[in-house]
Amino acid sequence: MNHAAVDVTEIRKEGYVLKESAIIRQYRKRWLVLTRTHLYTFKKDRSYADPTEVVDLKACGTVKSADDITNKPYSFTVQVPDRNFYFTCVNDKERNEWVAAIGRATTESRRVRSYSEEIEYQEQQRREQEERRKMLAMGAAATGPATGAGMASPPSAQADVQSMNGHVNGNGEHRISSTYS
Repeated sequence: MNHAAVDVTEIRKEGYVLKESAIIRQYRKRWLVLTRTHLYTFKKDRSYADPTEVVDLKACGTVKSADDITNKPYSFTVQVPDRNFYFTCVNDKERNEWVAAIGRATTESRRVRSYSEEIEYQEQQRREQEERRKMLAMGAAATGPATGAGMASPPSAQADVQSMNGHVNGNGEHRISSTYS
């Protein structure tokens, strides 16, 4: 797939998951990367070029738990008009974190902001990018990279899920309030 490399300062969440392949329907270990506008999968961790999948979050309709669909524990689906992507995590907490983070990013990628909100949002993004650069610089100076699975979410990713335009119900399902673009 020929897609530009991911800007590491835009990453909101990343870590290993199992992803169901489109044709063979087998689960393969993939490095899942969430930015404010896209969801990417890669064969190797921290290798941000040549993704195996790219999902535009503006096209995302639903992100929800999928244990009942996949018959696999800790699974979730990301539904877009052309395809349903299925992922499996190592535990319920990790799955719920992915569902919430993707749901927030999906809502934010569609939301139209007022001028003052846009200025505030851009300033917040600048601060988060600067913080991420500092963390990356400190990580490079440390003895080794973290696995990513335990990475803390940036402050914007810690917003209350209930304050979004969507809603997460008791089943871990995130329904987006607008329709497909």
